[in-house]
Amino acid sequence: MKYQKRSSEEQIVLSISAAASLCILPFLVIRIYNEDWSIALLDFVAVATTAGLFGYVYFTKRTLFARWVLSIICIAIASGTIWLKGPDQIVWVYPAIICLFFILPPSLAALLCAINIALIGYLLPSEMSVIESARFYFSTLVTFIFSYAFADRMLYQQAQLQILSFKDPLTNAGNRRAMEEKLIDLLKEQRQQPAEKKACLLLIDLDEFKKINDKQGHACGDDVLKQTAALIEHILTPEQCLFRFGGEEFVVLASNNIEQSIALAENIRQTINDFPFGQNVRLTVSIGLAEYQYDETGLEWLARADIAMYQAKSAGRDLCCLAAS
Repeated sequence: MKYQKRSSEEQIVLSISAAASLCILPFLVIRIYNEDWSIALLDFVAVATTAGLFGYVYFTKRTLFARWVLSIICIAIASGTIWLKGPDQIVWVYPAIICLFFILPPSLAALLCAINIALIGYLLPSEMSVIESARFYFSTLVTFIFSYAFADRMLYQQAQLQILSFKDPLTNAGNRRAMEEKLIDLLKEQRQQPAEKKACLLLIDLDEFKKINDKQGHACGDDVLKQTAALIEHILTPEQCLFRFGGEEFVVLASNNIEQSIALAENIRQTINDFPFGQNVRLTVSIGLAEYQYDETGLEWLARADIAMYQAKSAGRDLCCLAAS
């Protein structure tokens, strides 16, 4: 059977659902054995629901509905157990708080935690001493603060990693993975667009870049790559995306017609040609330009731009060349 890669959200929901079912099941057996039917019913609902959610997420890979149901189960189990069995069951509040922050965004989890704690505070019997009440509220507050801080930091780091996974670390342009993702989306759009609204792909190669590395050193070469990417980015509009294809090659995906894309390619070529890079470096680029042809793949589109780029190099470099249709 082929392994299916699951998202982090799916893995979290599956893990919590499975853990909840397995952890509550022994208590259900004990409640039934002791004929404690009211709380046995509560445990049964929890086990059945979490097991059902596990199957639902496992087969459908959908998590939104499951996350909300799990959140309700966390609140219901913690509050219901305390209501039925008294303050001795307060310990269930802490895993409930932690689970909420794992399965919901921090702001929503914080709101539900506040509601849960307020509800439990209302359910706590009046005979609890001031010290016992203070211990409960202080311990839940500490759990709440640490859970919120952890969840917020985890989301921030996840967002940063997501950005880094699609960025070239040297030039800050999109990397090859980002380009492939954008190509997939752009091809879908192009197949639904009228013929006069074709996108264009520019493959930009830095001419004789190896000589810069050999004569000036790799540090200078890296600076040239960074400056080149910054120059191109400055020219592009929000509808045009820059990616580092590899080495000294860049790709621009532009949702423009052919006339606008030719003007863009010439603008890029001339801007780089005129820019003073320092250390007596003069840089030119060869650009292959390919207009999208209906029903071709991303690789075929790139290949036509690559052929055009090599034609520009063969013709003397520092040129833009349009790919054949």
